Amino acid sequence: MGNAYLMILVMLSVEGVFGAEKIIETMEGDPVKLETCVTKIQKDDKVEWKFESQVIATIKEHNVLFDTDNAIFKDKLHLDDQTGDLTITNTRTKHSGHYEVKIGNITQTFSVTVLDAIPKKVSVTEGDSVTLHHDIADIENYDVIEWMFEDEANPIAQINKKTSENPSYDETDERFRGRLKLDHTGSLTITNTKSTDAGLYKLKVTGQNKGVKYRQIRVTFSESAVSTGVIVVTFVCVTALIVLGVGIWCYIKKHGRGSSY
Repeated sequence: MGNAYLMILVMLSVEGVFGAEKIIETMEGDPVKLETCVTKIQKDDKVEWKFESQVIATIKEHNVLFDTDNAIFKDKLHLDDQTGDLTITNTRTKHSGHYEVKIGNITQTFSVTVLDAIPKKVSVTEGDSVTLHHDIADIENYDVIEWMFEDEANPIAQINKKTSENPSYDETDERFRGRLKLDHTGSLTITNTKSTDAGLYKLKVTGQNKGVKYRQIRVTFSESAVSTGVIVVTFVCVTALIVLGVGIWCYIKKHGRGSSY
């Protein structure tokens, strides 16, 4: 067994002692890879993966076996027989939970959260401001906060603590120029909204030695609300027309009857 491999085992052993758990978030439908950090599994090593308390995959003498009785993982698992890394393809929310890998006497644990692909919806009236809030509690521990619009690769707003504590914006995108405000909580405000702002906004936060987290919010536009003043004026006008109509009808009826004598 090489020195490099021994060093990896020592590192993993320390993690196991202190109960360190890797936290991973992904969006539903995306693959997730649970990495063992082992460069190469030795011939005598047995690798065992568990989901919650159930064994779902093993490697023994480089033979890979999967639990074919577990329907939620059917045709979704790939196990690297060189490193022991486990990949779950086409993830669903039911794949969220605790995973554990055991390589010899070394154990690693992972907490996986698969987020619902259906985004949160926010409705706004054109011309008003809207703030896109998220539910990431520990966002201050992440180095990079990025907001993307639709399927565009470049962020429309970001905070990269590695280069600056201040937010920056895509000045080449004229659609949002001067109308975005990103604060240090990761919330994005769009001012003086336009109908062209409707669409899917994607939040991505990354940090050193931390799993990437994602959120999605869809912005829609509602009909402009009719003010209370307009409603009152309309009601008064309609009432006045009704009273006037009744008055005219009574006048015609009275004078019409009188002229018949």
